[in-house]
Amino acid sequence: MELKKKFKKIGFIFGLKREMNLVLHKNNNVVCAYGYGKGSKNATQELIEFGVDIVINFGFAGSVSKNLKNGDIVFIDKLFNERKEKLSTLKLDKDLMRSLKNSFKFFRGNLLTVNRIVADKEEKLNLVKKFKSISVIDMEAYYIKEELLKENIPMLSFKVIFDDLSFDIPSYIIDSINDKGELKIVNFFIKLILKPKRIFDLMNVNFKFSQSKKVLEILVNSF
Repeated sequence: MELKKKFKKIGFIFGLKREMNLVLHKNNNVVCAYGYGKGSKNATQELIEFGVDIVINFGFAGSVSKNLKNGDIVFIDKLFNERKEKLSTLKLDKDLMRSLKNSFKFFRGNLLTVNRIVADKEEKLNLVKKFKSISVIDMEAYYIKEELLKENIPMLSFKVIFDDLSFDIPSYIIDSINDKGELKIVNFFIKLILKPKRIFDLMNVNFKFSQSKKVLEILVNSF
């Protein structure tokens, strides 16, 4: 891809370790790190210390737009935090944009970084009322860009939609996720045992996750 011709050392940064593990290729030009929530600042510092020339943020995200569905890829233009502060990602030149469009189909949109998992449709729509220009939410992109600005390192951000407005992630799953974004297995299975019918919700969530995971894996390994 054109990106490797323009930058000698590229940093890939993910929110979760399981996202980073989707990277299949071994490339001396690429360094990977991951960090969830504000922990993404530490991961960004790791990449800065490696001397990267550009950072690409990949990961799953939630859609707050009716036009973005599970499995869609979104190139992020502007980043917001919950204080309505705004940052922008790298403005692409024509050659790089053409190269990206030839590699995969993507949408463009603005992203809000939040401090908690927002999975309920009503809560998502309330965020849209407050932040009218956003279409995607995550928990790390703004923090990453904030750190990179200190060193004047450019950033691109691509998100794959996991939870769109057609379904809510069940609250018992959210309650079973720790502060690193990992599933608390014992807690999770206790909740399933107490209400076995939850398995049907779980099957739907797992299907959606599998769809978005396939897309993210292809996306990451196209760079």
